[in-house]
Amino acid sequence: MTMYTESLRAFLKPVLPYMDDEAVSEIMINGPTDIWIERKGRLTKVDASFTDEGLLGAARNMAQFVGRMLNEERPRLDARLPDGSRIHVVIPPIARKGTTISIRKFFKEKLTVQSLMKFGSLTPQMARLIEAGIATKLNMLVAGGTGSGKTTLLNIVSSLIPDEERILTIEDSAELQLNQSHVVPFESRPPDKFGKGAVDMGDLLHSALRLRPDRIVVGEVRGGEAFHLMQAMNTGHGGSLATTHANTPTDTLRRIESLCLMSGVDLPMVAVRAQVASAINFIICCERLHDGSRKTIALSEVLPLNEKGDYRTQDIFVFTPVTKDEDDHILGYHAPTGIIPNFVSKARAYGFHDLDESFFDPATYGLPPPPTFHAGESYTVRWAPSLKHREEGRPDPAHFKQEWAAFEQRLKQDARDAKAGKAAAAPPPPPAPAVQVQVPASHPTPPPSARARPPEPPPAVKPATPVARPAAPPRPPPAMDDDATPPPTRNPFAEAPEETRTAIPTEAKVEVSEDLLADDDGPSTVPPRRPPPFTPPSRAPSPNRPPAHGQPWARAAPAVPPRAGVR
Repeated sequence: MTMYTESLRAFLKPVLPYMDDEAVSEIMINGPTDIWIERKGRLTKVDASFTDEGLLGAARNMAQFVGRMLNEERPRLDARLPDGSRIHVVIPPIARKGTTISIRKFFKEKLTVQSLMKFGSLTPQMARLIEAGIATKLNMLVAGGTGSGKTTLLNIVSSLIPDEERILTIEDSAELQLNQSHVVPFESRPPDKFGKGAVDMGDLLHSALRLRPDRIVVGEVRGGEAFHLMQAMNTGHGGSLATTHANTPTDTLRRIESLCLMSGVDLPMVAVRAQVASAINFIICCERLHDGSRKTIALSEVLPLNEKGDYRTQDIFVFTPVTKDEDDHILGYHAPTGIIPNFVSKARAYGFHDLDESFFDPATYGLPPPPTFHAGESYTVRWAPSLKHREEGRPDPAHFKQEWAAFEQRLKQDARDAKAGKAAAAPPPPPAPAVQVQVPASHPTPPPSARARPPEPPPAVKPATPVARPAAPPRPPPAMDDDATPPPTRNPFAEAPEETRTAIPTEAKVEVSEDLLADDDGPSTVPPRRPPPFTPPSRAPSPNRPPAHGQPWARAAPAVPPRAGVR
């Protein structure tokens, strides 16, 4: 531990327990006595406090370490601590409640794709599609709001880049951790106290283009450097990655467009939009939900501009929230939309033969089609087998709505069963300690032969045989009039166990109430009987079927068609 680290820990002593707590991801100091932490996605106010002088001294100690000024003329500081944590400081009089510090901790344990699957952030099929996009050198953007996990996701996606490629990373504050052997990291520099020596992201992008990069990874695009990045993507530097602040795929493209205009480029709006749409191929959207969980909510492909010059995207995978459980956790599922992306043929040429039509079919995984997603406007969309009717413009069949309602009820029941299973699996309380009886020395312990034996149980008494009673005579059937309705007869089929019943085809019409699709906390109108699981349409099994959730990936070899004979 260096001298600076010891000094910093002394300044931050009130929040030191939270700095060492691995479950805490961020510490927010809104003033000397207003301190909050984020633990497992939940914000909690803690009972800790600083003095005004002590908190200001901690902020100046951080500025001294990075060699920057922090005073009334420069009241803001964006830097990185020795352990890699990212900090942002604002001091009075800009900060009205006192010195404000945000510490986003750096985790030593590096997350992987398997970690995101374990957390439920994405599925193996989504990770497989991202891997195919990396292999085919698609230009990708990771978009999301503040605290949604953009940098973490970018770090994981960047780890899929092949080791033999030359990677240049450009960041404001170094946060990426790439383990490839040929990585050249760059970090921007603000001006010194005399206003000189600044090196911004645009300058670093100019240098990166002259250093023969195979990939360019930008930590976050937030200014005019977006235009230089679009130029790099359009001039042969495929496979570039970056993050930006946006909520949806279309908003991401509009955000990049506005950032390009900040560079002062003198181009018409249509030209800027055309360059953005041709540069970006794939968008990954992530979101921090209100229950604190972070999800990858959309994998979208960028299409060419439409006739009006507007952006077009089509969602390939989406996350659909369904309901909430008793603990206010959001229940939902990731599923393909049924749209087959345009780059899938190129991905198969690179060895991703499992990306067939069934890979993008929600029926393959026993899931109903997502009710809402974005498809390309006025664009010819290729659909998966169970959704081919959409290519002809025909509406979805009525059973889609019924399957969705049944799936929602099954999801709720699974959450209740999981909670009941955890409660049943809870360890029993420890047994009460046995009472120790102290025997005085004047009463020696008797020998084993003299010890009292436990009393023998009494012999079992055979019950007397009951006296058989004569059977009662059968009752005569009740008298009935000629016009009376006969009593209902007993139906043994209706009382038989469910597994012994025989399915009888009927022409019954099932109508699902609109209340089933509403997300309310009121009493359920669905019968207590659990609906059957969604059964996908029968079709020939595919040898390239993607793995189930949680199973390791395995690239299946393509089926070689038989050679046609010569007529």
